[in-house]
Amino acid sequence: MNRVLILLLGFLSFSASAENCSFKSHHELAQEIYDEIGQSALKCVPNSVHLTFDDGPSQTVTPEILKELKLRKIQASFFVTTTNLDPSHAKYQENRALVQQAMNEGHMIADHGFEHNAYDLRLDASGKLLEKGFSQKEREDQIQKSVDYLNWSTGGKFSKQIPLMFRFPYGRGAMPSEKELKHMMDEGEIHLSGKTYAEQLKEYRQISPPLQTIAGHGFSHLGWNHDSHDSSFGIKSPEKTILKDYIIKNIKALCSNPKITKVALFHDIKEMNITAIPIIADIGQCLGLKFVNAQTMMADQQLNKTGVMVSKQDIIQGQIENVIKGLAEVESSPKVECSKPVVDKSCWSEQYQKSYPHCSGGDSVCFEGKWYARTDPVVKDNCQLKD
Repeated sequence: MNRVLILLLGFLSFSASAENCSFKSHHELAQEIYDEIGQSALKCVPNSVHLTFDDGPSQTVTPEILKELKLRKIQASFFVTTTNLDPSHAKYQENRALVQQAMNEGHMIADHGFEHNAYDLRLDASGKLLEKGFSQKEREDQIQKSVDYLNWSTGGKFSKQIPLMFRFPYGRGAMPSEKELKHMMDEGEIHLSGKTYAEQLKEYRQISPPLQTIAGHGFSHLGWNHDSHDSSFGIKSPEKTILKDYIIKNIKALCSNPKITKVALFHDIKEMNITAIPIIADIGQCLGLKFVNAQTMMADQQLNKTGVMVSKQDIIQGQIENVIKGLAEVESSPKVECSKPVVDKSCWSEQYQKSYPHCSGGDSVCFEGKWYARTDPVVKDNCQLKD
């Protein structure tokens, strides 16, 4: 079968699977992208996708995202950076209203911390230090402040959600890079016995102070297994060619590996997503993608097995297993008998200016550091002296 025929069959398969495709917004650009994808003979196996948005709310982007999601009856998770809800923020009241709106429309409101800083060590790709990470006290303060603002903005409804989700900025605290783990081990900050990065990462999650801290506040951690890479772009939307390429790459990536729910990372502070999200949703649904809510997403056990999601229960269980492992290592370690301290039983003679060992001497005999007369019963009964 030649290449032309393969492409033709692929295109026909694509057309048949999406013949009822309709675009609810951005019709012209969506059709253009749809046609281009069709010509590439993309095979999109039905897959579940959960959309997540970090760093908002934004008065420019978030309202448009909410409108487009509502139009398609898609429920997402919004990981709120709560400095946006602080009264020092110029738009804090409007931002609070957006959080309330998102919750009322069935979306999951999740915690992205107060300040957008790393909760553990953060290095760049070359190994250069970017952030040391919060101290334990700072972690506690940051999380408590963010929880307070989210409850204040939702009339106390935030903490009543199931599940209660947290995402560390940059993922640091649950998703360190291989370089970051090595750095922490080299500095003696952690001890990991695993030989591979995957083994070390699993161990790290059992002892991670940031994870233990959020679990103490009732949170599970949700990372991602699909990065839209929108953080590579500025706030303003790029020109059309770049935007098209961004949308196509995301659709193709979401169509791959159907064995696990895709937890897709986007940011509702990037203007490009006002256009991209509805087109990705429309074409994705045409190709068989199913956009699911947080509760359905959590039911996929593969997310726990792969560490994309680290549930509160897993964090607590990890702590218990780590303690048990530590006790087992202590129990199995070689027993060291403690030797008795050596006591000096000699006696110093001022007359002869020298030291005499235990049970030695002349008319006076040294016994356990003290002088006794040679005829003393203590000497006679305990020292075998020649008359």
